[in-house]
Amino acid sequence: MKHFLTLLAFDGIISTIYAIFSGFSKYSFLNCVFIIGMIYFLFGLMCFVWEKGFFNITIFAFNKLGQQLQKKRGVLCDDADITIDDFINRENNFFLTYNLLFSGLLISAISIGISFISIS
Repeated sequence: MKHFLTLLAFDGIISTIYAIFSGFSKYSFLNCVFIIGMIYFLFGLMCFVWEKGFFNITIFAFNKLGQQLQKKRGVLCDDADITIDDFINRENNFFLTYNLLFSGLLISAISIGISFISIS
């Protein structure tokens, strides 16, 4: 919860500073809030995909290909083969993943809602 509130506060501070320097119109503030919210969401989504192991198979394939090329050239001397179990069970944990996802979604949804209300 602390990181979530910190991300919201950081978004508000950056958006306010940007709005002050650009003449403080409500549209510049809303645009900045929305863009920062989408950046939060994008980074949170990338962390989520990385955490769940989507890229583990790709890393395994490239390591296997590199090992085969080294064996073909005679550079690799050891017989330790890379197994897929080494990569499938690997887990990465990022502490800001869900905070980035939820704060990005909340910020973006609120800024879209406010912009629709202010247009009409």
